[in-house]
Amino acid sequence: MQTADVDSSQGACEPPVRARLIAAEQIRAQYGNMPGAFIGSAVTASFMGAVLYERVPPQAVLPWLAAAYANCGIRFALWKWFHHANPSSEDISRWGRYAMLSGGIAGLVWGAGGIVLNVPGNLSDQFVVLLVTTGLAFTSTYLSAPFLPAYRAFVYPTFILSAVPFLLQGGTAHLAIGLATLAFLPLVLRYAGHLSHALRGSIDVRVRNAELVDELRAQKKTAEEANVAKSRFLAVASHDLRQPLHALALFVQALQDSPLPAHERQLVGNVRRSVDAMEELFDALLDISRLDAGAVRARTETIPLADLFERLCFEYAAVAKQKGLSLRAMKTSLYVRSDPTLLARIVRNLVANAIRYTDRGSVVIGCRRRGDKVSVEVWDTGPGIPADKRAEVFQEFTQLDNPDRDRRNGLGLGLAIVERLTKLLGHEVELRSEVGKGSVFGITVARGHHDDRAILDPVAEIIGRFDLQGTLALVVAAELAGREAVEELLSAWNCEVIAAASGAEMLTKLGGLRRIPDLIIADCRLRGAENGSAVVEMLRNEFNAEVPALLVSGDSGAGLGAIDAPMAGEPRAFGDGLPILHKPLSPARLRTLINNLIHAPLSRARPRRVS
Repeated sequence: MQTADVDSSQGACEPPVRARLIAAEQIRAQYGNMPGAFIGSAVTASFMGAVLYERVPPQAVLPWLAAAYANCGIRFALWKWFHHANPSSEDISRWGRYAMLSGGIAGLVWGAGGIVLNVPGNLSDQFVVLLVTTGLAFTSTYLSAPFLPAYRAFVYPTFILSAVPFLLQGGTAHLAIGLATLAFLPLVLRYAGHLSHALRGSIDVRVRNAELVDELRAQKKTAEEANVAKSRFLAVASHDLRQPLHALALFVQALQDSPLPAHERQLVGNVRRSVDAMEELFDALLDISRLDAGAVRARTETIPLADLFERLCFEYAAVAKQKGLSLRAMKTSLYVRSDPTLLARIVRNLVANAIRYTDRGSVVIGCRRRGDKVSVEVWDTGPGIPADKRAEVFQEFTQLDNPDRDRRNGLGLGLAIVERLTKLLGHEVELRSEVGKGSVFGITVARGHHDDRAILDPVAEIIGRFDLQGTLALVVAAELAGREAVEELLSAWNCEVIAAASGAEMLTKLGGLRRIPDLIIADCRLRGAENGSAVVEMLRNEFNAEVPALLVSGDSGAGLGAIDAPMAGEPRAFGDGLPILHKPLSPARLRTLINNLIHAPLSRARPRRVS
């Protein structure tokens, strides 16, 4: 693109793209100031015509006034045309040429006015005409300086033609005024150049800032895409990552349930603690990856806080007692609107965090009503958090009092998960703390009403060990290690187990079976196109009975379309209403769910198969 001369001394060292943008902005500024220029010209021309009408022959004044008004009309039409066209930076150069042509015509009109409106023999009237014409050119500096070529096209003929009558009439006074007028022209141009230079500098800063903003946006988008890709990769890859950990945990549990000498039992206990720590880290990392990847969806219900507080106190009573702490929950009749599982996870993380970092005193779970909101709070008498560290504690792997990274003091991921979950749920997290006295973590949740009360997940409510003696379980899992681990664990619980890698293999093994199984456990993903839901339906059809069943998944939820992925270890209904547990399985949770399923009042309307 070719643009007119625009302060080339400054633009020479600028990148071509930026120089074009700056030149385009200067032309836009010129057109933006154009209304002030043609309105000022029309008013000034009317004033001069009225003042000089009786001193200058009408045949000179009226044609000049017509020319001045016509020029204002042309500039008005050009201004309207420009705004209607709204040219891009690549197409704006011709508009710069139009501005130069318009400025040149205006300069000729006003320079000619200095000649036509000249009053012979009356120096004072002549000087007034000169002052008005050159004064108009000088004051136009503020309006026309953005685009110097257009201003020069206007100011040169205005000054030069206005000086001509004084130079031609002779006499010392006239000659001095004419020469002074010409001498004043470079000063006006220099002043206009400074204004244009300053405007160009401000435009340059604005363009550079816009470039920086665009660059930062691009970098931010790239970083966000990389973060999402990382999270999705980890979430999708979790199926394969979970398999060996899942099998290891079940094998260790089977060993613990076996009669072992004291030394071997101690070794197995050490292995169990290492596996638990590994599971905790793995679950926390996958939870964060699912949250970052947007794989977790909230399901808002009305929750009674009393039930939630009672459940958390029951879960953490033994842990608090082991540390010599008092754990209690305040009585409340308040209800809140949130996702039951995710809100429980938030408060659970806060309670676990409070117990972990409190060495003496107490931990209290409570709430406060704040208008149509409720603040769910966890109080502790721990060491407190300095003011300059309160934002830092919500970052991943941050532990203020664990410089040696002792994993017995946690992973530093609990509060990072809390922050992500509160953002997902639209809640607000608040931290108040005083060093040496303790901390309060509060979650502000919308208040609910008991009329809309939701029932919390019963599987999460029930814990403990149940007698599964004689339970017949069918296990369908593609991975040999996982299949054997589940088989070993169920056998340790006195269950009878038939295991297979696929539905077809299971049907082959069931040829001589004389009873209906009590339970079906199937992996969500099997070999080829086979899936757990289809296998469960096939086996139920085989036995003509609604056999209790559950699915086991190694997926975290990312990349599975519309599935609402639960957080680690939380069972959810899936597929045809089947509960699903995510690997690595918690043996206690698996046993609780099995007991719940086989003792639930399930409908077995189909007739039994006759063998």
